[in-house]
Amino acid sequence: MKYKNMNFYFALLTFIGLISCAYSEMSLEEKVGQLLMVHFHGEEANQEAKTLIQDLHVGGIIYYNWCNGLSSASQIHNLSTGLQKLATTSLLIAVDQEGGLVNRLKQGFTLFPGNLALAKTKQPELAEKSAFAMGQELLSVGINMNLAPVVDVNNNPYNPIIGIRSFAASADQVVLFAKSALQGYRKAGMITCLKHFPGHGDVVVDSHQGLPIIRKSKEQLDKLELLPFYRLADQADSIMTAHLLVPALDPQNCATLSKNILTGLLREEIGFQGVIVSDSLVMQGLLNNGYSIEEAAVCSINAGCDLLILGGRQLNANSSLKLTREKIQKIHQALLQAVHSGVISKQRLEEALQRVLNLKSKILPFSKVEYNRLEHQELSEKIASLALQTVKNRSISLKKEVVLFAPKILKTDIKQTSFPQIANDFFFFSLNPSQDEYNKAQELAENASSFVCFCYDAWKNPQQIRLIQSLLKTKKPIVLLSVKDPVDAHLFPDVDILITTFSPTVASIKAAYEKIQDQLDNSN
Repeated sequence: MKYKNMNFYFALLTFIGLISCAYSEMSLEEKVGQLLMVHFHGEEANQEAKTLIQDLHVGGIIYYNWCNGLSSASQIHNLSTGLQKLATTSLLIAVDQEGGLVNRLKQGFTLFPGNLALAKTKQPELAEKSAFAMGQELLSVGINMNLAPVVDVNNNPYNPIIGIRSFAASADQVVLFAKSALQGYRKAGMITCLKHFPGHGDVVVDSHQGLPIIRKSKEQLDKLELLPFYRLADQADSIMTAHLLVPALDPQNCATLSKNILTGLLREEIGFQGVIVSDSLVMQGLLNNGYSIEEAAVCSINAGCDLLILGGRQLNANSSLKLTREKIQKIHQALLQAVHSGVISKQRLEEALQRVLNLKSKILPFSKVEYNRLEHQELSEKIASLALQTVKNRSISLKKEVVLFAPKILKTDIKQTSFPQIANDFFFFSLNPSQDEYNKAQELAENASSFVCFCYDAWKNPQQIRLIQSLLKTKKPIVLLSVKDPVDAHLFPDVDILITTFSPTVASIKAAYEKIQDQLDNSN
C-alpha cells in the first residue's frame, strides 16, 4: 500500500500521542461512550451522528446499507470524513465485508467470493490476496475495521446462519485460510475481528431469532470449535462473541454474558489480550432470557466485553428492538449508572477502555490509498473459477427455447452476466415459491425445450424443491446451478449438469456461465 503523504509515519506517531493525551483528560461519560460502537441514520454526517459522537462520545460507528446508503465509494468516503471531523478521539469505523454472502459495500467495490469458495480453491495465498485487496478498498473510503474473518467451523451442513461464510468443516482448514486472511488484512493496515467466539458452526438455530445451544464437552470443543481461537488469538486485533449457550462452559449464561467464557476461557486460558467485541445486542438469541438491552449491556461488560455493538434493525424483525438515538442514550446512561453504583467496577471500565484505545492506536491516518481495481476484479474472478465444482455432467444440448429459472434474490446479479444471451425467457421466483409462482413455472416449462435453473437455500424452502423437481419431471435437458449451501446439490440427483459455485456473487455466476459454455461446447 502506497501513501502520497510523505509525512505519514510522523502523522501516525502524532496520532498515537493524541490518543494518550485524550485518555488522561476523559470524563467518566466519555470513557463509557468509548465502549460503544453504534449505527445512525444518514448518508452523511448529520445531527444524529453529532449527538452520538459529541454528546455520548461513542467509540465507533458501524455501517449498514439500510441506514447509511453505502451507494458509492465517494459517498462512503465523504461520510467517513464527516464523521471523523466530529470526533475528538478518532472513531473506529467498521463494516461486515466478509466476501460472498456478506458484502455491505457493493457499488464501486470488488465483490469477492466468500470463505468456502476460497477454501475450495485449495490455495491459502488467495485468502491473503483477497483480504489485502478488500482491506485496501475499505481503507480508501475511511473504514478502518472489518468485522472479519469468520472462523466458525461449519461442521453442521444444515447450519442456518454460517454455512458458506465458513472456510470449512475442518478446524485445520479454517485455521489455514483464516491465518492467510489475517496476514492480508494486516498488510493492508486493516483492523481485524475473528468471529464468532466460542464457535457458531454446529447450530440449528439462527441467533438473530433464538438462542442456539451447543451440547458438547469441553474436550470436544477444544478439538473443533475452539481450535481456531487457540491458534489465531495472538494474531487478531479483536474477537467477536456469539450469542449462544454452551452448557459445558457455562450452563446459565450465553457466551456474550458469560464471565466464565469471556474472562475465564478467552482471556485467561487462551490468553487473548485484544478487544473482545460483542455481536450486536439487538439479537433475539441474547434477549431470550428476559434481559432488556440495558441489562444485557451491563452484563456483557462485566462478563469481559470491551466494545459493544449497538446496531441493526434488520438483525430482528421485531420493530420494538430497533435502536434509536434515544435508546442508545438510555444504554449509555445505564452503563454510566452501573459504574457510579459499583455494579461495573472502575477497574473493569479502565481495562476495557485501555484495550479500545490501544486498538485505536492501530488506526492508520486517513490518507489516499492507491490500488488497481482491475487487478482486484481479476483476482475475484480467478477465485470464483477455481472454486467451481462440476457434480454432474451428462452430454446435453441447450436448444433454442431455453428458459432460465432462478430465485428473485439472484435477479440483479444474473443480469450482470452473460446468461441472458442463452435464455429466451426468464422466471424469477420467491425463495419459497407460492402456488401461483409454481403454476407460472409449469406454463413456461411446457413451452420450453430446455432449462437453466438456479437453486439458493433450497434445503430450507420445500416449495423451491418442488418447483425444481417439477422441471426435472419433464425429462427435458436441464442445467442446475447451486450457488449457496452445498447440501442443495444433493437434493436433485437426476439433473443433467450440476455445478456448485459455493458463492452467490457476480464473479461466481460468471464463472458458472463460462463453465457451462465449455461443457456444452464439448458435448456438442
